[in-house]
Amino acid sequence: MSEIHAKHKPYMKWFPIFDLDTIYERQIVYHSAEGVTPLGMAGGAYDTTNKKVPSGVVVGVNTTPSTALYNNTYKAGYITDASPLSSTTDRFSATSVSPAGDRQALAKVAIITPATIIKARIFNATYGTAPTVGTVSVGDANGVSCPSSATDVSGIANLGTIYFRTGANKGVYRITDDASTTALTWDKATPNAVAAGDTLVRVNLRVGGISRVQFDSEATFIDCSAACTADYYGIIVVGLDLSRAGEEYVEFIFATDHFCPARA
Repeated sequence: MSEIHAKHKPYMKWFPIFDLDTIYERQIVYHSAEGVTPLGMAGGAYDTTNKKVPSGVVVGVNTTPSTALYNNTYKAGYITDASPLSSTTDRFSATSVSPAGDRQALAKVAIITPATIIKARIFNATYGTAPTVGTVSVGDANGVSCPSSATDVSGIANLGTIYFRTGANKGVYRITDDASTTALTWDKATPNAVAAGDTLVRVNLRVGGISRVQFDSEATFIDCSAACTADYYGIIVVGLDLSRAGEEYVEFIFATDHFCPARA
């Protein structure tokens, strides 16, 4: 799902994995009980129900060439924790807290700080499913609205973005202010009239600034079908690309609230 963008190489560290959990490369994790586990879905606004603090992005696991595993759903390597007492699976020693012969499953984590820029894929409910492409049913000569076939979720006023895939406004982004799936509106006119038959994508992410997101349960992608009205993480968008179907992504930093475990 995720990559870290940084001017300097991020600090990386090996950590144990939560008991019997499965960890995938490129997912976001946090420290829970005895090891790292997927950050998963937010509970409450700014995750104030769970108060999870993101630790980092998984960049490797301590499988050996003979025990390496690959998941076709998430297109990533993975590892599943097992008791070192009964396990006979080879693991390479990667840290002073897990010496040779320990056989403990480990994840290599690129550490997230409040200044870390993360690049995350955007999918519709399921990994690999692109956001829905809508088609304009009635044009607008003023370039500020369009009835369209249904988008993936109702808009959140001033927290969504429309991107025109085809038509005279192809390549244009606008921040939307409606709360609908079919009646899309925005304030800043497009450079050309909107025409019936134009195609578009709309997600509840801004092109820049404070936005809301919900991850899937494994924290492998941003779910553009999530309502983000009651349960969501807060992020600050620094880049949004909706230009290619199935390749949509957002670049963001976590809001600093998420690094405060005692937040309200």
